[in-house]
Amino acid sequence: MFKVPIEALETYEREHPGITKMAYSFENAILPPCTHCGSFDTADVQCGFVSITLALACITTKFHLLVSGPRPGRFFCNTCRQYFTPEDWPEPIHWKDLTHLD
Repeated sequence: MFKVPIEALETYEREHPGITKMAYSFENAILPPCTHCGSFDTADVQCGFVSITLALACITTKFHLLVSGPRPGRFFCNTCRQYFTPEDWPEPIHWKDLTHLD
């Protein structure tokens, strides 16, 4: 879910060209449910500390930012606040991957 009004994306886009496309990619990603509580309100965990990753973390709940250290899990549950890594789900499925035709 977006954390900011859609109109705010224009401001982010001026500061970080291409961020709107990235935000929609995360927003539309199909992520696994939490292995602890079963919630589908989960996020892809990314590491880094640059202005564009900070902006993405401010824009969408499906992007969880770790500033440093080892990643405790591939995904993060926004409900129970736990990290998790399902064995049979190696990465998010993005909408572009579902709609791409060979």
